[in-house]
Amino acid sequence: MNILLINSSPKRHQSCTYILAQTIIQQLSKQSTVEVIETDATKLPHLDSDYSTTLCSPGVMCDESVGSLSLSNQLISDLDKADLVIIASPMHNFSLPSGLKSWVDHVVRAGRTFKITSTGKQGLLNDKPVYVLVSSGGSFSGKDAYQPDFFTPYMTEVMATVGLNNIQFFTIEGTAANPEAVREQIEARQNQVKYHLENVLISQKRTVDASY
Repeated sequence: MNILLINSSPKRHQSCTYILAQTIIQQLSKQSTVEVIETDATKLPHLDSDYSTTLCSPGVMCDESVGSLSLSNQLISDLDKADLVIIASPMHNFSLPSGLKSWVDHVVRAGRTFKITSTGKQGLLNDKPVYVLVSSGGSFSGKDAYQPDFFTPYMTEVMATVGLNNIQFFTIEGTAANPEAVREQIEARQNQVKYHLENVLISQKRTVDASY
């Protein structure tokens, strides 16, 4: 199994969402051999003028071996080859951190990952599981929510644009609280992820058995 891990936390490997991502990888490793490609979204540059020219000026040829076009091609290739995608990210100011937005801008590309039709945009990638792991200093879901959430609806829509509709969100909220409360949240989400993956594997086994 090929796993693509997009880590957009400034804390990198010390972030709670990265820890949760490792739980997913470890669980899947028990069932099959996994290969992980990890992208540090905090280091991704923004799009350059050649990228803009290619998208906005059909017929104008730009060198795709350098700059944003080269990086875009590599990131799209990694996404296309992956059997499963994990996106680990904090919520910044109710939405995506700039690094994750840069990754989105590189991979959501007309003519490569979606096409424009008379009825709207149509994704060109094969659907696959996408696990979006989100952390937030405050609470944005449930009865205790006190801040808006533009992260999850945006990620749902933009991933669907390229054909990825099988999205699961797992959140760790209130990370500005005391460390013990955060640790308990991480453990709770780890157990939730394990339970979810066990059910997925059971469902897949039943489907295979039913086909014989």
